[in-house]
Amino acid sequence: MPSKSHTLSIVIPTFNRAHLLDRALTSAVREIEPDDEIIVVDDGSNDNTEAVVKATACSKIRYIRQVNRGAGSARNLGVREATRDLLCFLDSDDEWIPGKVEAQRRVMAALPDVLFIFTDFVGVFGGQVHRRFLQSWHTDPRTWSEIMGPAQLYSQICPLPADFADFNVYTGNIYRGELHTNYVNTSTVMIRRVDAGEAIRFTENMKTFEDWECWGRLAQRGLAAYLDVETSIQHAHAGPRLTDADLLTQSECRLIVLKAVWGTDPQFLSHSASEYESVVEQQRANRVRALLGLGRIDDARAELDDLSAAPLSYRALAHMPAALVVRLVEAHRSVNRWREETATEKKKGRTTWA
Repeated sequence: MPSKSHTLSIVIPTFNRAHLLDRALTSAVREIEPDDEIIVVDDGSNDNTEAVVKATACSKIRYIRQVNRGAGSARNLGVREATRDLLCFLDSDDEWIPGKVEAQRRVMAALPDVLFIFTDFVGVFGGQVHRRFLQSWHTDPRTWSEIMGPAQLYSQICPLPADFADFNVYTGNIYRGELHTNYVNTSTVMIRRVDAGEAIRFTENMKTFEDWECWGRLAQRGLAAYLDVETSIQHAHAGPRLTDADLLTQSECRLIVLKAVWGTDPQFLSHSASEYESVVEQQRANRVRALLGLGRIDDARAELDDLSAAPLSYRALAHMPAALVVRLVEAHRSVNRWREETATEKKKGRTTWA
């Protein structure tokens, strides 16, 4: 049993996913110890979510309901209600691989300077299973040693949990890296709740990337550890998912988070202002591309008037008829999708979960 300093709160936000929630709950209940707690935050569901929670035979589950305010608000409520020393999140359409909590809890006990942990995960999309999906998800071509520093074997840090083969653990600061891309999948995280304090905050009233602000603030506050092992499974499904947001929504939400975290950090900006501005300019250029694709030519022109780094092709498109621009952008997207799918197939292959 973990010591008092390593008890765990698990926050599961959910909205109209009663048909998926039991899978997530089952995987969480399997991981907990007697002093842990599971907090399910129902974000105003109108299905039988509450009945599913009550049918789960576990006294450690607390069910909290709020009016629908979005994933960020639901997670924030769960954080406020959490009472244990460590904190994990599990999206209600995902599930944990057995041993996830034990593997992370042991590292937290062995490495007291680490503020939070994240890991690799499995992606299940369109009936296909993609192992080691984090690399494709965050898109940074560098190795983990380049991103975070030298590796240590897990067994050199703490005893391996049962049924785990040894794997690498990387410890370092990912604050600058998070400026460019998000390495952290929410369902793989474990955080020292008390030490992190107000850094555990999710952006509210945003359609996507509400978790990115939290990981940026955590990375600003302390060290991260990446465990090079899969601990969760992310499932695609027919219902709405935050990761399905369109390019315009993505770029606008990214801009909000960039300005809220790195844009309000005077110490970082004192030596990396040009790097920050470059990332912001790229997201604004993405916003222009999205506006062009939607035929919103006037809005695209207005953005271009105050943007120095946009490609010349965007400026040319902004002076064409809207209907023609939409067709050209869609054709370009189709070609890029084909190239990406072909490259992914060659690189990753198709695999089945065993």
